[in-house]
Amino acid sequence: MTTATPEITTVAKKIGFFADPFHLILTGLLVISLLGGVYFFESKKADVLQAKADAANTLAQAAQKAALDSQTQNAATQLADKATQQALAAANAQLAQANQQLQSANAQLRSQLAQRQSNDAALPPSGQALRWQVLVPQATVTPNAAGFQVDPAGALATIDSLEELATDRQSIVNLNSQIDNLDSTIVNDNKALSTEQAAHASDVANDARQLAAAVDENKKVTAQFNAYKAKSHRNFFRTVLISLGVGVGIGLKL
Repeated sequence: MTTATPEITTVAKKIGFFADPFHLILTGLLVISLLGGVYFFESKKADVLQAKADAANTLAQAAQKAALDSQTQNAATQLADKATQQALAAANAQLAQANQQLQSANAQLRSQLAQRQSNDAALPPSGQALRWQVLVPQATVTPNAAGFQVDPAGALATIDSLEELATDRQSIVNLNSQIDNLDSTIVNDNKALSTEQAAHASDVANDARQLAAAVDENKKVTAQFNAYKAKSHRNFFRTVLISLGVGVGIGLKL
């Protein structure tokens, strides 16, 4: 038989001292305490992260609700604007009909003017003198061999009437151009309003899509975090059970 050296005997005694059941159980409990501390720290850290994730999710839900409310309000506003546009279009149609009637009346007036001018041309000098005085009441017109004799006041009144006629004609032309410009402005304003409504609707839809994507991403991150947290819990309990089992087993063996 081989005799053990004193050094080996001393080492064996030290190992035997720490390998007895009492010390093994203490070692297992120490391991459990350390793991418990680690778990407690990680659990608190995980709880803080979970609280932040919950707060972010709450904010995302509030933002989503605000976006939906804004979209609903925008739809209602557009519906009201559409009703207003329809009412304005109906009013414009009535105005267009009235303008058509006025154009017809003007055409009739021009026809009557042409007829009166034709009739005036067919009148004798005395009849034309009377017609002149009807058109310019201030004038005293007398036919003569050279044509007509007009008193000074009547002549000036006739000139003033002719001046007003030329001015009125040009004013009518200018007013017609102004009306045409206003019609074009209204058409352009309607187009601009429709374009703005479409752009606003597009912005709202785009914001809603981005918000939905952000909410989905937040849900995915939260789910991954919850899965990681649950897995960490399971791994910890497995480690505790394994450590406790090993410690107790070794203790019972010895």
